[in-house]
Formats: sequence, structure tokens, C-alpha cells
Amino acid sequence: MSNPWDILILGCGRLGGNLKTELESEKFRVLGVRRSQIEHDATFLSLDLDLSESWNRLANLPLSENAVIVAIVTPDARTEGAYRRRYVGVSARLRYFASLPGRAHPVVWVSSTAVFGQKQTGLLDESVLPVPDHWRGILVKEAEDNISEIQVKTTILRFAGLYTAQSLDKLRDPVMREKLNPESISNRIHRDDAVNWLRRVVIDHHNHAATPNLVHGVDRGSTQYRQIFDRLDGTRSQIHFAEVGRVITTRYRAQMPELRHPTLDSVLTRP
Repeated sequence: MSNPWDILILGCGRLGGNLKTELESEKFRVLGVRRSQIEHDATFLSLDLDLSESWNRLANLPLSENAVIVAIVTPDARTEGAYRRRYVGVSARLRYFASLPGRAHPVVWVSSTAVFGQKQTGLLDESVLPVPDHWRGILVKEAEDNISEIQVKTTILRFAGLYTAQSLDKLRDPVMREKLNPESISNRIHRDDAVNWLRRVVIDHHNHAATPNLVHGVDRGSTQYRQIFDRLDGTRSQIHFAEVGRVITTRYRAQMPELRHPTLDSVLTRP
């Protein structure tokens, strides 16, 4: 296809695919890059972002003057090596790619609130310096540092735990509950809202609107896991928001789209 792309999504899985659909509904030309092949759809490109030759192909893509590059990478496994390859490796390659001559396209990098250490407490907004205490958070932060070194405009969007009504059902499983500290705080955002916030950030960059360098994607309902368990079991009619503990929040809520699912309660009460 000879016409230039408006949006390039690197890592077009479930989240990226939903974003692609939303942007295409507004007539943007969106190219989704993923490892698995999508047959008979020229708006997808099958590439392995771990390989240098893939980036050579990306360098030859026609991008529009206002194009935005979005990266949503996912490790193959919850291991240190997998996280290093995907987060640190891809972010380093993207840093180089975005600095090529003639490239002045803004970059949106999807990150995680895992950058905060488990011992960090209080209201953790974008002004709080993360102190990761586990290899996962350390590597996610290293990837963010790579993105921050890109000379063009960037936004890092740190999402808290993504969920849907279906994934909430996993918390009914006693085996799953045994893996969680009921006194710890759950910080989450519904997948629909995550896509909506991503869409806003991408379109703002495309339109050269003022866009924060860092945004926390989290709903208004941070609460103890114990309250979520009780709510799912029907012994509690409403969860109460956490006021102490590891509470992720954002300074940019008013700038982002209104949440469709502001709390778990709003999801559980829908038909």
C-alpha cells in the first residue's frame, strides 16, 4: 500500500487490536505489527520486533507527517529473560528507530505500574519516583528510561492491572485467592477504558495537542483484595476506596476521557 500510515502500532495483540479498530473507525490509516500472521489483511504486518531485520523493514514504511508510533509489547513469559528481551530490547530498538533521519514522529509507550516497588505506599501519582524492588519493575523502568531518551515527543502510559468482567471471575477461584494477600491493594483499569485512554493520547499527539509525558491509567476504585473477594461472594454490597497503602492515582484524570467503568462495582452491577 503506497499511501502513508497515520498510526503504527508495534505489538498489535488484544489491546493494540482494539485500539486499531477504534482509530480506524475515525478514518485513520493504521498499520498493526504483530508476530502472528493475519491472512488477507494488508493493514497488518507480521514481524518479530526482537530481530534487527524487522526494524530495517519498519524503517522503509511510508508514514504520514503527523504519524504516531504506539508500542504495546508483551513478554512471552513471566521470566526475567523474557521481560528483558521484550521490554528493554524493543524499547532500545525503538529509541534508535525514532531517531533515524527524517523521523520526527511522537511515540506512545505502554508501560505498567509495576515500576513501583511493593513497599512503596501512599498516593502514587506521576510525580512520585518509582523505587522498584523486583526484577520485573526494574526492567519495566529501564524500558521507560529508553523511551524518555527519545528526542521527539513521547508519552509513557502506565496501566494498572487490566481487567474485564470475565477476568474478575478468576478471583472467585480459591486457588487464585491463595496467591493474593487479601490486605494488599488492587489497582486496576477496565480494558475498555484503557483503550479509550490510549486512543485519546494517540489522537492528541496526531493533532499536536498538549500531551503529558507520563500518565497513570487507573480507575477510581483502588481497594483491598479482601473487599473484592467479599463483593464477589455477595457478603458486601459495595467496595470502599483505599485511603492508605499502595494506591496508584493520576494527576491527569480531568484531561483523560471519562471512565466507562470507574470502579469494580460499576462492572458487577451491569446486566
